[in-house]
Amino acid sequence: MVHQYKKTEVMTADRVKLIVLLYEGVIKFNNFAKNAIKTKNIQDRNKYINKSMAIISELLNALNKEAGGEIAANLEKLYYYMLEQMIQANSKNDIEPLNIVNKLAAEVKLGWEGIANANASVIQQEMKGQNAGAPSYHAVL
Repeated sequence: MVHQYKKTEVMTADRVKLIVLLYEGVIKFNNFAKNAIKTKNIQDRNKYINKSMAIISELLNALNKEAGGEIAANLEKLYYYMLEQMIQANSKNDIEPLNIVNKLAAEVKLGWEGIANANASVIQQEMKGQNAGAPSYHAVL
């Protein structure tokens, strides 16, 4: 049931919300990988770090360097750094690089959440403007 809800959420998410969900996925899979390191489960460690790396690789491939300018260039550097940290975590069976990646992912996610909130405010204002001539249901009830 939860899986179906998440799938529906992803399918209906706008681009900014989708990026937020991707960062959440990185953090979630890294936390699973950290647990696998603690329990000495090499197979799960590999699986979850690879899932996180796949997400970061998708974010990296989705960068529009022409339109994104300096921000895209900085994100590109950040994504490569995050990938290097995850390789370190996997090869050295070390939790600390995953902590670094999670901290960075959480910080960037906050920025995207700010964009999502700003977009929501703009949409609300546009909706109010479109309904300016429409009767208010509160006045009728």
